[in-house]
Amino acid sequence: MNSSYRQMSLPGPAPDRLPTLSLLEVARKEFRRYILPLATIFAGIAFLFLAWGLVNPPTYQSSATVLVQDNAAITPLMEGRTAAPNDASRAVISRDVLFGSRVMDEVLRAGGWLKEDLSPIEKEKLINSIIDRTEVAISERTPVRSSDPKLSLVKITYSDSDAKRAHAVTKRYSEALIEQVLDSRAHASKSAYQFIDAQVDQYQKALADADRKLKQYRSENPDAMPGVDADVAARIAELRRSADNASMDLADVGAQEHQLMGMLSRESQVTTISRSTQTNAQLAGLQAEYDRLLLSYTDQHPDVVRVRNQIREVQGQLRSGRATGSVMPGATPTMNPVYEQLRNQLADTRRQGAAAASRVASAQALLRQEYERSRKVMESGGEATALTRAQEVNREMYEDLLKRRENARVSMSLDADGRSLGFQIQEPASVPLLPTGLRLAHFAATGLALAIFVPLLLLSLLVKHDPRVRVPLQIERDAGLPVLVAIPPHMTREQTELRARQFRLGSALLISVPVIYGVVMMLKVVDVL
Repeated sequence: MNSSYRQMSLPGPAPDRLPTLSLLEVARKEFRRYILPLATIFAGIAFLFLAWGLVNPPTYQSSATVLVQDNAAITPLMEGRTAAPNDASRAVISRDVLFGSRVMDEVLRAGGWLKEDLSPIEKEKLINSIIDRTEVAISERTPVRSSDPKLSLVKITYSDSDAKRAHAVTKRYSEALIEQVLDSRAHASKSAYQFIDAQVDQYQKALADADRKLKQYRSENPDAMPGVDADVAARIAELRRSADNASMDLADVGAQEHQLMGMLSRESQVTTISRSTQTNAQLAGLQAEYDRLLLSYTDQHPDVVRVRNQIREVQGQLRSGRATGSVMPGATPTMNPVYEQLRNQLADTRRQGAAAASRVASAQALLRQEYERSRKVMESGGEATALTRAQEVNREMYEDLLKRRENARVSMSLDADGRSLGFQIQEPASVPLLPTGLRLAHFAATGLALAIFVPLLLLSLLVKHDPRVRVPLQIERDAGLPVLVAIPPHMTREQTELRARQFRLGSALLISVPVIYGVVMMLKVVDVL
């Protein structure tokens, strides 16, 4: 019998087959039985989330937008300036400027954190906490035309548990940003001007020193004057032409001398004058003149043609017999005029040759002197070129720095007046009315939901998965045996009192949760918490 009963009860209870009303009755009984642990879980979860919400106060965000604009009206005046930023927002606006020590001291003062007993470590931690709760976003607008100003929007957002403090800190951030950027630009412009001014003085001294060295070198080396090398080259070319011309003249004079000596050797020194002799002498003179002219002119030259015609006439007279060979009465031997003429021409030719030789020698001597001078110019040209180059470089740098100093002076004046960049608080900071993120109500609602769900889930698991028999219907359905009577559980007096105390304590916990929640919410509404 027992073996058969065990086999029939092997499948175990199947509470999911029980009616819903039976399950609810079982759940009610189990709830009353375990009211204290369930109420403790309910209250613990609810109070835990409520405390979490109180510990994490609401977050209020306040933001301000600053418009940064490059002053386009003064851009042409500032062309080529030393410290011209190519991007207004990134060149002057940075987290280093906004979160500097000066700005953070003002922010601490505006937020009411700056106390006398605040230690440096606490101050540093507080500053880091403020920086972590601060966001800086920069947006830029690309100019359509080159004449359009560059615009940048700087949005500063600060989060804090106090709405008024969030507004005060954000407002001070926006004001300090403008002040610090203008101060930093003015300081940078002043530093740039002072640096360029010092460079101008330095290059001015360097230029004066280069001028002095160049003048001293040129005074000690006259051949190092500018343009001397060109003059020497022109002088050498001129002397070479003169020497070549003198050499050609000397060669021509030598040829004339050789020809005259040949003619002179064919003439007699003494002759008897007769008509034929006179005609021959005339013919010889014309022939000598004709030969001399051919040395200098061509056959078509008018003088050559004239002398050639005269020679033909004299030759015609000799052929026609108009000239007789009879001796003139009383004629005596005399010096041959042709011989004298040739000798005079030879003397002139030799004088011309001596003069040409002298010119050749003089030209060659001067040419050697110019070659020596050219060598000296080349030797001194390297040092002179280096000194001249140093002078030109210093002059160019000095003139460029003068322009840069003037631009830096204008930039310094504009930055000192705050006119190089236009700042405008486009959206001022305002006091936030509603917090952002999770609030106390969210924590309270979540805590209540979990506080209700977790005990119900535990109670459901207890009812459905507990293997013990809860109702007589389980025996009738599972074992197939009729239930004659169900004996209720009997508790002692101590158990009854303990169960009553647990019920009262659990009920108190259940009631305390909504009461405390209501009180906290009322205090939150009246801004006590």
